[in-house]
Amino acid sequence: MEYKASIIILDYKKSKRVCENVESIFRQEVNFPIEIIIIDNSCNHENAEKLTCLKQYRNVQLHINAENVGYIRGNNQGAKLARGEYLLIVNPDIVWRKKDTLQKMIDYMDRNSDVGILGPKQINDGDGSIAMTVRAFPRFLLQVARRTFLRHLPIINRLVAHDEMQHLDYDKTQEVDWLQSSFWVIRKDLWDSFGGLNHDYFIFMSDPDMCFKVWKKGYKVIYYPEATVYADGIRLSGGGFLTYFQKWTLRQHVKDSLKYMRNHLFKGNPRK
Repeated sequence: MEYKASIIILDYKKSKRVCENVESIFRQEVNFPIEIIIIDNSCNHENAEKLTCLKQYRNVQLHINAENVGYIRGNNQGAKLARGEYLLIVNPDIVWRKKDTLQKMIDYMDRNSDVGILGPKQINDGDGSIAMTVRAFPRFLLQVARRTFLRHLPIINRLVAHDEMQHLDYDKTQEVDWLQSSFWVIRKDLWDSFGGLNHDYFIFMSDPDMCFKVWKKGYKVIYYPEATVYADGIRLSGGGFLTYFQKWTLRQHVKDSLKYMRNHLFKGNPRK
């Protein structure tokens, strides 16, 4: 491989955050070559213009899409261009404040050949809280229940809390079911073996789907808080039941969740 790490950033109208992200990446102190691949799905001339300043950086590729191809196809597009041993799928709002973050994560992957996906601790910029990026493998009925009055029933509330991993010690390195793909390190050959993210989905559920396959193939998914990044903490899928009728992203989340349930029906937990 020509590079050790290929960092893929998929943008949708967040050019300012993308520029801050890239600038903070180039302040990382690493002993290996990296490349950055930016895919812009914004279909917005002003946003695209702001991104062109990134061409000044060495080893940065900028691709402006004529149409919004979605989260899945956009990241797969970037991965096909990547020449690194490791892929990093990184949200545009991520900021790398500690200069050793990237080195720590790649070193961990090099030391642990049985790890397929690694994710850092994420801190929400707004209030300094820890982003709950770890989840149990999805159960569709719980995903629906958490957005309705049923969430307040004691048994449902306990199940939802477990599903959201509210009990997790976010200061401990550990194996987990799946990690949200706001920040992933994944082996490029492993990614390629699955053909990238599953095109059945448009935005959501590709991350538990990929982690399910990684576990099934005999690799681990690891939450690694020794490395820390920062983000804006805004969730596309946030909202309650009534929001379903008003918010396109929430409706898409439900659609993608149904596809996940169909794809993994009767398969069981691959960690067991």
